[in-house]
Amino acid sequence: MITLLLIAVTGYEYMLVDPVAQRVGMGYALAADGYSVNYNPSGLAYDTCAYYSASYLNYIAGTHFGYLGLEKNQLGLGVRYFYSGVMKKTDALGNEYGTFGAHFIDLNFGKGLFYKDFALGASVKLIYEKIDTLSSIGAGIDLGGMYDFPDYGIQVGVALKNLGASVKPFISEKEVLPYELDIGVVKHFTQGWIGMDLVKPALSNVGARIGGEYELSPLFCLRGSYNSLLSSLRTGNNGLDVLTGLTVGFGVKPAPLIVNFSYTPYFDLGGGFRISVSLGG
Repeated sequence: MITLLLIAVTGYEYMLVDPVAQRVGMGYALAADGYSVNYNPSGLAYDTCAYYSASYLNYIAGTHFGYLGLEKNQLGLGVRYFYSGVMKKTDALGNEYGTFGAHFIDLNFGKGLFYKDFALGASVKLIYEKIDTLSSIGAGIDLGGMYDFPDYGIQVGVALKNLGASVKPFISEKEVLPYELDIGVVKHFTQGWIGMDLVKPALSNVGARIGGEYELSPLFCLRGSYNSLLSSLRTGNNGLDVLTGLTVGFGVKPAPLIVNFSYTPYFDLGGGFRISVSLGG
């Protein structure tokens, strides 16, 4: 009964799609790379310099995501957008009568700080969605915490994301944001990191993301991850779609500029190409 209620009222699902290439779709225990406000706001506590970033995701069915970020002095600002592309309008009989599009954007502002040995953070977000002539406005918060075990090179993070609801609904029914609980752990070593996230989204069971980064040189690294939650996108029509959920990528790092690319195959459904460019560090 509770699940049915959540399905009925949970909206803003685009917020669950990650447009950033650098962390290959995971890493809620990572910090100090310019993307903390997008993942875990407690990571902002580790920012000791300014980061500027821009990301683009070419997603399923010709849809597009983008992200702009600024992090400095334990503060973070992130802007994410979604564009559906042009879609055909049809009536109940399938007759076409024009086109329309969907445009979503959210603004996320966060702050991180240290309390004793713990990094804590919070962010507030405002969301605007427009589908054809209808629009909706929502508001929410993200909360996070992080702790270091420096003797072991281990970092642990937890984030509770998208707590909120619509302030102005599309028509009458108010929707809640697609909340998500993430618990991550990362082990750093000389040439990179390995990590795992456990995630509980609002509308699905607990899933896991496992991945890491390996530096081949100070200027170039390889990254990869696997997300068990994406297995729901398998169609069974392609023998390779058992690999759905895999993300592979690389980074080129001629400091202070970092360029990252990643690809997530969805086989019969296409694939997702991400590119991120950041300056800082």
